[in-house]
Amino acid sequence: MDSKDIDDLLVSQGYGILSLCQEGEPYSIPVSFGYDGEDVYLGLLADGQDSTKLEFIEHGVTVRLLVTDIRGRFEWQSVAVTGLAEALDPEGDEWERCIDTLEDNAWFMRAFEQSDAIESIQGWKLQVDELRGLEREEQVYD
Repeated sequence: MDSKDIDDLLVSQGYGILSLCQEGEPYSIPVSFGYDGEDVYLGLLADGQDSTKLEFIEHGVTVRLLVTDIRGRFEWQSVAVTGLAEALDPEGDEWERCIDTLEDNAWFMRAFEQSDAIESIQGWKLQVDELRGLEREEQVYD
Protein backbone atom coordinates (compact mmCIF):
# COMPACT_ATOMS: atom_id res chain seq x y z
CA MET A 1 0.00 0.00 0.00
CA ASP A 2 1.20 3.50 -0.66
CA SER A 3 1.15 6.20 2.02
CA LYS A 4 -2.14 7.71 0.79
CA ASP A 5 -3.91 4.33 1.03
CA ILE A 6 -2.45 3.83 4.51
CA ASP A 7 -3.66 7.27 5.61
CA ASP A 8 -7.11 6.65 4.11
CA LEU A 9 -7.51 3.36 5.98
CA LEU A 10 -6.37 4.84 9.31
CA VAL A 11 -8.73 7.81 8.94
CA SER A 12 -11.72 5.73 7.84
CA GLN A 13 -11.60 2.88 10.37
CA GLY A 14 -11.23 4.44 13.84
CA TYR A 15 -10.79 1.10 15.62
CA GLY A 16 -8.28 -1.72 15.69
CA ILE A 17 -6.48 -4.24 17.86
CA LEU A 18 -3.74 -2.97 20.17
CA SER A 19 -1.14 -5.59 21.03
CA LEU A 20 1.28 -5.27 23.91
CA CYS A 21 3.83 -7.62 25.41
CA GLN A 22 5.46 -7.54 28.82
CA GLU A 23 8.08 -10.04 29.92
CA GLY A 24 7.02 -12.46 27.21
CA GLU A 25 3.31 -12.25 28.06
CA PRO A 26 1.21 -10.98 25.12
CA TYR A 27 -1.95 -8.95 25.58
CA SER A 28 -4.29 -7.68 22.83
CA ILE A 29 -7.39 -5.51 23.11
CA PRO A 30 -9.81 -3.80 20.73
CA VAL A 31 -9.37 -0.02 20.88
CA SER A 32 -10.75 3.11 19.38
CA PHE A 33 -8.13 5.45 17.95
CA GLY A 34 -7.87 8.73 16.15
CA TYR A 35 -5.47 9.57 13.34
CA ASP A 36 -4.89 13.09 12.07
CA GLY A 37 -2.60 12.26 9.17
CA GLU A 38 0.46 12.46 11.38
CA ASP A 39 -0.22 11.16 14.88
CA VAL A 40 -2.20 8.25 16.32
CA TYR A 41 -4.10 8.87 19.56
CA LEU A 42 -5.69 6.29 21.83
CA GLY A 43 -8.41 6.90 24.40
CA LEU A 44 -8.20 4.04 26.87
CA LEU A 45 -10.71 3.55 29.66
CA ALA A 46 -9.21 2.76 33.04
CA ASP A 47 -11.34 -0.12 34.24
CA GLY A 48 -10.46 -0.09 37.91
CA GLN A 49 -7.29 -0.35 39.93
CA ASP A 50 -6.21 -3.61 38.28
CA SER A 51 -6.33 -2.57 34.63
CA THR A 52 -4.22 -5.09 32.71
CA LYS A 53 -4.02 -2.91 29.61
CA LEU A 54 -2.78 0.07 31.60
CA GLU A 55 -0.32 -2.08 33.50
CA PHE A 56 1.17 -3.27 30.20
CA ILE A 57 1.18 0.07 28.39
CA GLU A 58 2.52 2.09 31.34
CA HIS A 59 5.76 0.11 31.29
CA GLY A 60 6.87 1.90 28.11
CA VAL A 61 6.83 -1.15 25.89
CA THR A 62 6.59 -1.10 22.13
CA VAL A 63 2.99 -1.59 21.01
CA ARG A 64 1.42 -2.49 17.69
CA LEU A 65 -1.94 -1.27 16.46
CA LEU A 66 -3.45 -3.46 13.75
CA VAL A 67 -6.18 -1.87 11.65
CA THR A 68 -8.07 -3.91 9.07
CA ASP A 69 -10.75 -3.48 6.44
CA ILE A 70 -11.93 -6.89 5.28
CA ARG A 71 -14.44 -6.75 2.45
CA GLY A 72 -14.10 -10.35 1.36
CA ARG A 73 -11.93 -13.42 1.55
CA PHE A 74 -9.60 -12.13 -1.13
CA GLU A 75 -10.25 -8.41 -0.77
CA TRP A 76 -8.79 -6.75 2.29
CA GLN A 77 -6.40 -4.13 3.62
CA SER A 78 -4.42 -3.96 6.84
CA VAL A 79 -2.11 -1.44 8.44
CA ALA A 80 0.23 -2.11 11.34
CA VAL A 81 1.43 0.88 13.36
CA THR A 82 4.34 0.09 15.68
CA GLY A 83 5.91 2.34 18.30
CA LEU A 84 5.95 3.51 21.90
CA ALA A 85 2.80 4.81 23.57
CA GLU A 86 3.23 8.03 25.55
CA ALA A 87 0.71 9.00 28.25
CA LEU A 88 -0.85 12.43 27.81
CA ASP A 89 -1.52 14.83 30.67
CA PRO A 90 -5.20 15.95 30.68
CA GLU A 91 -3.93 19.39 31.66
CA GLY A 92 -1.24 19.40 28.95
CA ASP A 93 -1.16 21.08 25.56
CA GLU A 94 -1.64 17.88 23.57
CA TRP A 95 -4.80 16.71 25.40
CA GLU A 96 -7.18 18.85 23.32
CA ARG A 97 -5.52 17.68 20.09
CA CYS A 98 -6.00 14.08 21.28
CA ILE A 99 -9.70 14.66 22.04
CA ASP A 100 -10.27 16.49 18.73
CA THR A 101 -8.57 13.71 16.77
CA LEU A 102 -10.56 11.03 18.59
CA GLU A 103 -13.75 12.94 17.87
CA ASP A 104 -12.87 13.32 14.17
CA ASN A 105 -12.41 9.67 13.28
CA ALA A 106 -12.41 7.36 16.30
CA TRP A 107 -15.35 5.57 17.83
CA PHE A 108 -15.52 8.36 20.40
CA MET A 109 -17.92 11.23 21.08
CA ARG A 110 -17.19 14.64 22.59
CA ALA A 111 -20.29 14.21 24.78
CA PHE A 112 -18.45 11.33 26.45
CA GLU A 113 -15.43 13.57 26.99
CA GLN A 114 -17.66 16.11 28.75
CA SER A 115 -19.38 13.57 31.01
CA ASP A 116 -18.22 12.22 34.36
CA ALA A 117 -16.79 9.21 32.51
CA ILE A 118 -13.91 11.38 31.25
CA GLU A 119 -12.28 10.80 34.64
CA SER A 120 -11.66 7.21 33.57
CA ILE A 121 -10.17 8.03 30.14
CA GLN A 122 -6.45 8.07 29.67
CA GLY A 123 -5.12 9.65 26.48
CA TRP A 124 -2.09 8.14 24.76
CA LYS A 125 -0.08 9.21 21.74
CA LEU A 126 1.46 6.42 19.70
CA GLN A 127 4.97 7.44 18.62
CA VAL A 128 5.04 5.92 15.13
CA ASP A 129 8.29 4.03 14.54
CA GLU A 130 6.98 1.83 11.74
CA LEU A 131 3.93 2.03 9.50
CA ARG A 132 3.17 -0.90 7.18
CA GLY A 133 0.26 -1.53 4.90
CA LEU A 134 -0.78 -4.64 3.00
CA GLU A 135 -3.69 -5.23 0.70
CA ARG A 136 -5.21 -7.84 -1.48
CA GLU A 137 -7.56 -6.98 -4.29
CA GLU A 138 -9.80 -9.73 -5.56
CA GLN A 139 -8.94 -10.76 -9.12
CA VAL A 140 -11.85 -11.30 -11.48
CA TYR A 141 -11.17 -13.90 -14.15
CA ASP A 142 -13.24 -14.22 -17.31
